[in-house]
Amino acid sequence: MKVILSLIQCCLLMNVLFFASNSFGQTWQYGKNRFTMDVDGKVREFYVHIPQNYHDGVKVPLAFMLHGTSGDGEKFYDAVGWRTLSDKEGFIAVFPSSLKYRIVTDGDTVSITKWNVTPDTEFKILPPEDGADDIKFLRQIITSVSSKLSIDENRIYLSGFSNGGQMAAKCSVEMSDVLAAVCANAGSFYLDTTYIPKRKLPVLYQVGDRDYGPGNTGQPAPMSLLDELLSKPDLTYKNGKLYDIAQRYINNFDLQSTFSLVGDTTKALVATYQPNHPGPGIGYEFKYVFVYDLAHSYPNGVNHPIDAPKFHYEWMKRFALESVSGNVDPESIKTNITINPNPATSLITICGAKFYYIYNSQGILVLSGENDKVDVSTLPFGIYLVKSNKGIGKFVKI
Repeated sequence: MKVILSLIQCCLLMNVLFFASNSFGQTWQYGKNRFTMDVDGKVREFYVHIPQNYHDGVKVPLAFMLHGTSGDGEKFYDAVGWRTLSDKEGFIAVFPSSLKYRIVTDGDTVSITKWNVTPDTEFKILPPEDGADDIKFLRQIITSVSSKLSIDENRIYLSGFSNGGQMAAKCSVEMSDVLAAVCANAGSFYLDTTYIPKRKLPVLYQVGDRDYGPGNTGQPAPMSLLDELLSKPDLTYKNGKLYDIAQRYINNFDLQSTFSLVGDTTKALVATYQPNHPGPGIGYEFKYVFVYDLAHSYPNGVNHPIDAPKFHYEWMKRFALESVSGNVDPESIKTNITINPNPATSLITICGAKFYYIYNSQGILVLSGENDKVDVSTLPFGIYLVKSNKGIGKFVKI
């Protein structure tokens, strides 16, 4: 029996070694991995979680989680819930670490870890330090991980909290050519300026009703007034920041100023903004999530009833990176879902769909909903694109 057990253990060990050397050329393992890389002469650290159900050769999504001020990748690996979600959903999770700087913030000088989001920030990095190129660092992580693991490069997602939320906002502009969707939590654009993203992509911003920043307190903003808080400037609640941040997303991503509002005032409300011009590609959206009874912390279902990792990933995974530019040419789009009947006159069935978005040939969103059966009788004659949780399709309306 001991001989048999030894043989089994040996086989398991050989299997692990084969996995590490054959797939990666270095020692990688299921679960927690710590890696370093040189970026512009500075040693940078990041943690990678590989779920047990990962199989080399089967492409899976990649999801970043960026820590906040004073944190690091390992703290967020251990604490915020993305590791557990990675095991459940089967994606690769990455937790990078920022660098430590001497900074001035609120008149105080401290030495602390920060993502370099300058100049769009309320703090200043003191010389002789000049701030690392964190965008370059994150891009190199994608290149490194994608070269060693089977990553679906059309499904790379990024989320961040606090100063990591500020970095997520920066990434939604400067890395929008490689990211499929971005979530910023309790930190976002700071300066009143307009950026031009490399590609307009789905973005989400989440904040709590009691969140006035690290260590700060203030009067909770009434959940029932969210419509006004997002629509009217200079309201006293949260110093008008809810409106300011909404306007920055509207300007940066060419969004309509109106929004739809759903949710529960005792849990969370979600305002959804649609783009003025959905292209390039077949559309995107902005979600503004306002969470009840939440101060400056990242809710993960344990420290707060809202499970942000689960909620955010469910939203992000609906989107994939699109390389289409200009107006949508339905004839050039490769499809992978079935729509019946096709051509159609009144009712279509999108096989297996839980939700859908339908766009005309100019890339304008004309219908959306949560069903596999859609009434298209009001649409003009023409070719239409359909985006659903199952993929992309097209149909002819006659």
